[in-house]
Order: sequence, then structure tokens, then C-alpha cells
Amino acid sequence: SYLVQLYEPLKQMSKKIADLQGSFASAERAFAVLDEPTDVIERPAARRLSRAHGAISFDDVSFAYAGERRNVLERVSFDVAAGTTLGITGTTGAGKTTLVSLLMRFYDPSQGAITLDGRDLRDYRLADLRDQFAIVLQEPVLFSTNLAENIAYARPGASDAEIIAAARAANAHDFICALPQGYETQVGERGMKLSGGERQRIALARAFLKDAPILILDEPTSSVDIRTETAIMDSMMRLIEGRTAFMIAHRLSTLDHCDERIEVEHGRLVVPRAYGPAGQPAAMRWGAAG
Repeated sequence: SYLVQLYEPLKQMSKKIADLQGSFASAERAFAVLDEPTDVIERPAARRLSRAHGAISFDDVSFAYAGERRNVLERVSFDVAAGTTLGITGTTGAGKTTLVSLLMRFYDPSQGAITLDGRDLRDYRLADLRDQFAIVLQEPVLFSTNLAENIAYARPGASDAEIIAAARAANAHDFICALPQGYETQVGERGMKLSGGERQRIALARAFLKDAPILILDEPTSSVDIRTETAIMDSMMRLIEGRTAFMIAHRLSTLDHCDERIEVEHGRLVVPRAYGPAGQPAAMRWGAAG
């Protein structure tokens, strides 16, 4: 009897030790990521930026990833006025996503400069610069927590009323309220308990809540059906109003509402295919040196 009483605590202890070893291994991997050197460096006297107007220029920008000899972007130049929606299209690997990665200073150009409101991106504090952007990706990153906390990730400390208002704006409130636990519903790892369209609406709700002056919409409707795309596009049009927006898409129909449109091919802007609405020539400076 005494041996049985002794065995159970020892069994639990050995299990806890195994769990602890697994936690140490996870922590080691996490710290390895945090210790990775950054690709960009903030200047010592970087300027503060509260809220940008949103005028953006690419001036003779070229870029190659570290260790690569071939440029992913080659001497790209164009201007986007504040409040303009720019549609970006092109084949996979053409350089579309690299454009917006440079815009948020995940990398710096190998040549040329990118300016925001007339000033080089490298002049701004990095945290302030990135705070100017709200991002909606093809596959939104959701966390294994409830819907309210997933939306509030865009602005920690947001009130319940603000979270609900953002969900309403994103056409997400009705489907959330139809769930048994409403905003307290657990979404599972990476949002696996939600459909693709529902995950996109949560991502849009985050963008509404953040209220950033510049939007990055990277293939936001490519993984949903036409009916869901219509509802999501309706929300996006409200979100875009009054902001500078970059919308990346393969479906040209997704770009129908853009003020300007460019096509990227092999890292260059395709000059004959730079269009505004309804196929009209884009009223913007653009260039791709050959």
C-alpha cells in the first residue's frame, strides 16, 4: 500500500520532468529566433512618426535577397498619392510581395529609395513606421484564443464596444453572434475552427480596429468562393476609404475598384500594362528601366 502511494507521485514527477524538457526545447527555439540578426537597422537619430498622410514613392528601387546574385526587383519607380488604392498584379514570384515587404522595411533596397510623405523610410523610427500599416494576408494568422482577443490583437486594450464595432464593419458580427459562445468562441490553432471566409473577416476586423493610414491587402480573396469574395470586397471598400492601399491579386476582377493598377513581371514594371480604372492609362509616374 505504501509502495503504491509512493509510486503515483514519482510517476507524476517523471511526467512533469518530460514536459519541462519539452518546454525548455521550445524556449530554446524561440530565443534562437529572437536572437537572429535583423535585416534593417534603425538610425540613431530616427524621426518619430505619429500618423502618416500616406504619399509613397519608389525611386529607382532594386533589391536582391542576401546571398542571391539576381535582383528580385530591378529599378522600379512609381508614385502613389495619399488616399490612392494601387492594384498590383503579376505571376507568382514576379516581385509583388517583395514590393510591400520593402515598404514596411522588412528589408532595405539594394539601390534607390522609398519615401513616405517625402522622406526616406530609413529616416523614421522603425516601430513608428510599421505602426502606419494594417495588413490583410491571403492566410490570416489567428491565435489559439477567442475571437475577441484575436480581433483585439490589432490594438491591445481596445474596449468591447470597439471590438464589436470593428467586427460589424468587417461583416463579421453576425456570424460571430450565431456561434454558441459568440465573441468568447475559441478559434483553435491558426483559426482551424473557422472557414476561410470567416478568418478573412476577422483579419479585416483587425484592420478596422487598428485604423492605420496605409493598408496592405495581399491576395485577400484568393482562397474564398465568389459569394464570399463579394461580401469581403464590400468590407474592404469601406476599409480602404480615405486611406492609401496596396492590393495584390491574381484575379483582375479583385482590382476593378483600384484607382491605379500596375503589373510586375520578373521584378520590373510592365510599362504597357500600367492601368487605372476601366483600363485607362495610370495617372502616375512609373518606370522600369530596361
